[in-house]
Amino acid sequence: MPDKYLKIESNQQLFNGFFQVNLLKFSHSLYQGGSSPIVNREVFKRGEAVVVLLYDLVRQQIVLVEQCRAGAVEKALHNQDFNQAWLLEPVAGMIDQGETKEQACVRECLEETGIAISDIEYISEFYPSPGACDEVLYLFASNIDSSLVDTHAGLASEDEDIRVVLLPFSEAKQQLAQGKFNVATTYIALQWLIYQKLPGLATL
Repeated sequence: MPDKYLKIESNQQLFNGFFQVNLLKFSHSLYQGGSSPIVNREVFKRGEAVVVLLYDLVRQQIVLVEQCRAGAVEKALHNQDFNQAWLLEPVAGMIDQGETKEQACVRECLEETGIAISDIEYISEFYPSPGACDEVLYLFASNIDSSLVDTHAGLASEDEDIRVVLLPFSEAKQQLAQGKFNVATTYIALQWLIYQKLPGLATL
């Protein structure tokens, strides 16, 4: 297999609002040799973010947050089911400039659940949608006392209206197996917890 290479021809900003969109023109090596034609792709610029799965080993619970998500609004309206726009996810948020990943984890957990975490375990990093978005997610987890979380949270300045949801391990495992969740980070985080971190849960 030939060595891979990339060449960026241009990277033009098309839109800069709450999010940013660029037009990326690039070429790359081909598996069978030679170079591709110039590829034109609009790229949704999201940057880097953290995801934090909060769980309580003593009470056998996980902590998720529920909020209305812009990306789910149109489908919910099309299906005439408003509830579909409210999604269950782990705590998550963008890493601010000058902030470490761990600092972002602490800040986001405080903003979205009201709990201050100190014991943070790194799990992995991944692209959630690399065909159109440059976002990289860093997945972490923290064992907490779930009795200390708020019932509602979120920053009004960021239009956040969050309900904090506690799920028993057994219920989370059942919903995972039945395909009840519909957010990738929820699936990835719970798969890690149930089948890697606490493999004994797989027998519940």
